[in-house]
Amino acid sequence: MTFSNALAALWPKPKYNFTSRVMLSILLTVSSYVFVNSAFAQSRSSSEAGVKVIAVSPIFMGEKLPDEFWSQEHLFYTAGHTVRGTLEQFKGKLLILDFWATWCGACRSGFAKLDKFTQQYPDDVVFVLVNPLKYKDTFEKIDQCYKDVLPDIGGKDLPSIIFDETLIAQFPHHLIPNYVWISRNGFIRAFTGGGGVVQDIIEYHLDKQSL
Repeated sequence: MTFSNALAALWPKPKYNFTSRVMLSILLTVSSYVFVNSAFAQSRSSSEAGVKVIAVSPIFMGEKLPDEFWSQEHLFYTAGHTVRGTLEQFKGKLLILDFWATWCGACRSGFAKLDKFTQQYPDDVVFVLVNPLKYKDTFEKIDQCYKDVLPDIGGKDLPSIIFDETLIAQFPHHLIPNYVWISRNGFIRAFTGGGGVVQDIIEYHLDKQSL
């Protein structure tokens, strides 16, 4: 006798056995769904790195960033440690977000160029790497990349947001590297892919005082 049959046998009216079995099956399915989702939510919560994720909507080219974009807290990797912070410190500069992953060779190969432009425009341009949670990088992989790989190819001093869930929702994309260009007064000016960060484009944005 199956578990469903055993429970159905306890139903007070035998002529309703078939109906009772259907109802019990539905109840068991719903209960299992609620249990699994509750367990998933608890597991996910315990894996978060102490940064509250807020509900966001995609932001499109030409739109001005909302105030909460700058105040939203992120987890930054810095010198083998993590620190919570916001993008507020970069307001007023040409901010370029670079979505990357440790397993993306094309992403890593572009870091030397970002280093070069950072040194060339120290007061005007800032690059912030963004490693989303969905790319499945661990802290150990990111730490190893910064310590063992980037010192040789460039990029070891670039700040990186890690375990991100907010920015990837605001700027959804399918391929990496993916660059988001944010003007000095907070407008989205461009989305570019690999090879999309060039000096001419940087100088164009810097020359446009109203951007």
